[in-house]
Amino acid sequence: MAQENNGCATGCFTLLGLVALGFVLAYWQALLLAGLLILAIVAAVYALQQQNHRQLQALVDVADRRVRKAPCQVEENFGVIQSLKLAGDLQAPRVDVRCRTLTVNGKKLTTEEVCISLSPPAERQQLRSGGGVANWLRSGGIAQLEDLSVESKAVKAAMECLRERSWTNKALGKIDGLRSSVIDTLAKAKGNELLEGAIPQLQQALAAFNGEREKLQQANRSAGEMLRKLHDFLSVPAGIRPILNFDLDQLFDPQRFSALEQSFSEVVMLNDAFRQLSEDRLA
Repeated sequence: MAQENNGCATGCFTLLGLVALGFVLAYWQALLLAGLLILAIVAAVYALQQQNHRQLQALVDVADRRVRKAPCQVEENFGVIQSLKLAGDLQAPRVDVRCRTLTVNGKKLTTEEVCISLSPPAERQQLRSGGGVANWLRSGGIAQLEDLSVESKAVKAAMECLRERSWTNKALGKIDGLRSSVIDTLAKAKGNELLEGAIPQLQQALAAFNGEREKLQQANRSAGEMLRKLHDFLSVPAGIRPILNFDLDQLFDPQRFSALEQSFSEVVMLNDAFRQLSEDRLA
């Protein structure tokens, strides 16, 4: 009985296959035209999606240049906008907004990266104007700060302080390495006729490194103290901030950091000159 059922099923499938083949042979031209039409429609839709994607990419690039490094507020956290990047695919594009926000890690003020994915605005030309970009970002929970607002100045100052603190930490590590090398060389120079002649230069270099080290330590402490003050200010409720009266420009001088970088560069150049002199003496 089972064999009869299997045979019946096989016969049905064979019959259906012959009918389908006959249909194809009879209407192959119509089927070919229909297939070509479908392929043409798919290709046209894909080309249109690619064109729209390129246009959107250009608009996102314009918006990115406009808001990069702009102070912002993400929920309760202040920070800066790092970049706008087009992501997703042709069917569902999105814009990844990367921000670096101020945060407290233990007792130390630092930053963390936050990425928020937003759908492109319905009216994409909105990305061409500053106000349009700001409104679109605000709808996604990212509020740009007014350039002249004290909050904006405080965020910029905090980012500079963080950069200065990080730079001075690295510079202190380099200075400590240079000091150790000079101290070790001074210890070896005593009683060594090959090195004794360089003792005055070694002492001069050590004095320069010690002086630079004190300046770097002071700058590092100042940056940390200013960060604490700025964080305390930004932590005050928004309704209270307007009644706080202080001049941030007097509290924070960005030129001080430039002078510190120049001074450190000169000290490093002094070390390079001393090293070259020592090599010449030993040659």
